[in-house]
Amino acid sequence: MNEPDTNFLNQVKNFGLTQENWDSGEMATASFQNAWKFTHSYTIDKSGHPSEQWKSQGKLNLKAIQVNDADGPLSLEVLLRDRLHNNAMVVLKGDNLIHEHYWNGLSPDSKTLVMSVTKSFTSMLAAIAVEEGKLDMNRKVQDYLPELKGSAFANSTVQEVADMRSGLKIDVTPGHTWAKAMTDAQEWNGYVEGRLNGTIEYAKTIKGRKYPTGQAYQYQCINTEVLGLVVEKTMGKKLPELFSEKVWSHLGAESNAVWQSDATGYVVASGGLNITTRDLAKVGRMLLNDGKNDQGKQVIPKAFIDNLMEGNDEVRSAWKYSKESHLAPDAWYKDQFRVMNIKGRKMLAMVGIHGQSVIMDKESDTVIATAGSYPQPETPRMALMMFQEMAPAIIKATESI
Repeated sequence: MNEPDTNFLNQVKNFGLTQENWDSGEMATASFQNAWKFTHSYTIDKSGHPSEQWKSQGKLNLKAIQVNDADGPLSLEVLLRDRLHNNAMVVLKGDNLIHEHYWNGLSPDSKTLVMSVTKSFTSMLAAIAVEEGKLDMNRKVQDYLPELKGSAFANSTVQEVADMRSGLKIDVTPGHTWAKAMTDAQEWNGYVEGRLNGTIEYAKTIKGRKYPTGQAYQYQCINTEVLGLVVEKTMGKKLPELFSEKVWSHLGAESNAVWQSDATGYVVASGGLNITTRDLAKVGRMLLNDGKNDQGKQVIPKAFIDNLMEGNDEVRSAWKYSKESHLAPDAWYKDQFRVMNIKGRKMLAMVGIHGQSVIMDKESDTVIATAGSYPQPETPRMALMMFQEMAPAIIKATESI
């Protein structure tokens, strides 16, 4: 496990960046390219399956694609660069690279913090555990983590936790989907005197319940953390090792990944991965290819992807309780992914709160991977620009390519 980079911390403090404030919206444009240096972390080596070589066809012209914002029509380039604070984008159509750009000092080999896109990776590892017969999603969390018997997680199934339907009542930090007590326990912003020692200790403290388990979708990061703990318990290995062994070594990744962790060695399963935008696009391509890599090896179980796309009555009903349902009424959240039907497109999405995403459209065989540093987390405005304007416009443009 890597320690925080003290030389880097001493350097950036002269520019107002510290462990205490690095993840704030003001700092995101500078800090997200170096996020792992502020915390403990693991490096996941790119070695393994050789990198896939895309056929480059730079045919997507962002200046020519028209979208709308509050003040009227504008080009997609302006929306991305000036309104969404996008830093990088890679667009694939099939095996063809039809667009990539890098702004804000990024390059093709720049890793950036993908925030809650990480959640989908944690869920993919759970799907692999199911495929290997080691995890039953219908069993209760306490069956795998008996230390949580006295918590609000006790009677929730692993599937309900994966779907964010555990019904917990959490006093979250305003503007976030987590409580400061959790990030303090993770040393996300450095050591805090009197903090809980690690993520599991925070999970034990959650006693309240807002909804009956299974009823409502509430986006809460601690669900993903508990899901990751369950995966580690059932697989007998830490998440970084599993990620390397089961996913990263088969992807054809071009760069190393870095996964941030708490001081106890448990990763931030809900938001700690740092990955290049090109490698994010490779993940999207693999998912659109029914979970197979470019050599035809099954990496992610096809049944898992099929179940995401199909949804079920439980997740459709649960979605209606969320604030997100006002932005995308015909959608659902399942296994740490969103599926949204918008403007005639059925999009599978991995989403981070500052504009990080992998958006996949099966019908057009399109993958859109983005790295962003939008200054406010999870605002309706950002979501509307990304999913009502950006993604449908790009997908529509790919149909003429």
